[in-house]
Amino acid sequence: MWGGLYPPQAIYANRRFKGVLLDPPNFEPGSWCGAGKLWIDEESGEYWLTSRPRMGEEIRGYAVEIYRSADGERYSLVNRISKEEVSEAAGVKVHSIENQQMLRDPLTGRYFLYLSVDIAERNIAGRADRTFESKWETYLMSSDDPSGPWRAEGFVLRGDREYDSGEARDSTIDIIDGRYFCLYKARRAGERNVYTALAVSSDGKNWVKLGIPKIDGKDQPDTFVLNGSILQGCCGPIFIGTQTLYHVKGAHLTRHFASYLIDYRNLNLESIFVTEWTPGSIFEHPEYPIHTYSSIAYDSAGDRWLITIEAVDPIHSKEPGLNLEVDRVLLYTSKQIH
Repeated sequence: MWGGLYPPQAIYANRRFKGVLLDPPNFEPGSWCGAGKLWIDEESGEYWLTSRPRMGEEIRGYAVEIYRSADGERYSLVNRISKEEVSEAAGVKVHSIENQQMLRDPLTGRYFLYLSVDIAERNIAGRADRTFESKWETYLMSSDDPSGPWRAEGFVLRGDREYDSGEARDSTIDIIDGRYFCLYKARRAGERNVYTALAVSSDGKNWVKLGIPKIDGKDQPDTFVLNGSILQGCCGPIFIGTQTLYHVKGAHLTRHFASYLIDYRNLNLESIFVTEWTPGSIFEHPEYPIHTYSSIAYDSAGDRWLITIEAVDPIHSKEPGLNLEVDRVLLYTSKQIH
């Protein structure tokens, strides 16, 4: 019916709430799960989902959890890597784990697991008024099987540029035409404004940072965070996922679903589709339904699109905010129309 990549507009228009995939460790304010990636192994027919659990200001992202499913709708935990284990592997104190990206390297066949880790000198980012003092970088581990064991590969996105000296994390990473593409959250040390930066790699380990892309030829607003998936389109790599423009009491919260063509040669993101995310369930806050994180994958077995979001739960949250809300992982499906 349409040429090129299946239209993001149709993915959004046909989405239907399917259910709750993961609950947080408890339902006290500041307890979350999510910030992960949904990845489908077409060869084995297995569905993989990563998540980080959190319990308030004092017990921040304390692990990365890896789940497996046979149908994309019911998941079982197969592995958990604690932040103490990541600290030992990295050789530096990790205060918290946040966003994770898991995919398979086409050369080695090994699974790559990218972790956003807070390695600030002091554990202060759990406080809403001091999140900008944190130090976030991206660490890589690899394995022959998601159930482990996982091997340390080292830091791959360091805060070594002025624009990402405070944060180089919360990546969206996918492989297009054999090249790794990464959109990640960038922040200057000591500043609150966050942007989306772009990097590329030939092997997933050594990255070339291209900088902060323009949006339709214009500078990004002072808060601009993209998180989702990067897919292959006829015109080039295409991002589909959430667009976050709001900082609410220490948390970056989301109202929009968006898609952009990634013109990496000219360091520009071309708008394809941007719309307000309308909650489809009782598990999403009516004003701020999503806490930044999402993942989108085409499920060929079911001829459908799977969309996961880290949703702000209006039932148990005091209000939207860093240590005030409760987050779950929700699943939406979108049937592909031919």
